[in-house]
Amino acid sequence: MKRLSRFGRTLGVGLSFAYFSLWGLTLGILVFPWLSLFRKNKRQRRERFMRHMQWSWRVFLRFMMRVRAFHRITVEGNLDAVQSQPCLIIANHITLVDIVALGAYVENFNCIVKESAWRHPFYGTVLRHCEFIPNTTSVSLIEQCAQSFAESRPLVIFPSGTRTPPGAPIRFQRGAAQVAVRTGVPIVPVLVTCDPPTLIKGEPWYRVPHRAPTLRLRVQPAMEIPAHIQEEPRIPVRVRLLNQHFENYFAEKLAPPH
Repeated sequence: MKRLSRFGRTLGVGLSFAYFSLWGLTLGILVFPWLSLFRKNKRQRRERFMRHMQWSWRVFLRFMMRVRAFHRITVEGNLDAVQSQPCLIIANHITLVDIVALGAYVENFNCIVKESAWRHPFYGTVLRHCEFIPNTTSVSLIEQCAQSFAESRPLVIFPSGTRTPPGAPIRFQRGAAQVAVRTGVPIVPVLVTCDPPTLIKGEPWYRVPHRAPTLRLRVQPAMEIPAHIQEEPRIPVRVRLLNQHFENYFAEKLAPPH
């Protein structure tokens, strides 16, 4: 029965990603172009696109739990604090579905995506309609982040840039710290854990764990920045210190209990 159960969950993971890919293509090729015909206001169109995308992501997450690819996927904590608020949401990155799990429940969020994905002929259509930010030059990126905050859109960033393997030290790139220092918005950490680990870096998707895992994303209170960082007059130094603070915060919060 255990082998059959594991085989069934492997099949479920494969079906989940097939569903996600096909529905992403459907959104980009059919649904979003069709929706574009019914709203003249650009901001209203974007918000409508976001609602449809997030609805499809919630369906995808429920499907993954139904086929036992995951036992449970939860976003916990005070979500009201990040809904339609100009804030920077930073999270550690473990599995392939972290951004979907978080983005499905943060209303009208924004995020930074690879420029190659943003320009993709199919998936890129979805990203462009939702006005996600391509990872281009730093000056342009900061300006687009500031504009997003001015429209009360929370910005989601995974500072590690890629999935961190279980047990590896927390290492963040400085992009999130750059945005935080140069815009001054509140910073809301999200702690991501997956037990047992699955869909991690360096492992094929079909290598499922011995039991259905639980993915938890815990929204924390807004981060308090130490005074010595806030008072540092040199922006590059402040960015470096804040990035170290991010790393230390996540390392401490995610450390296993003694």
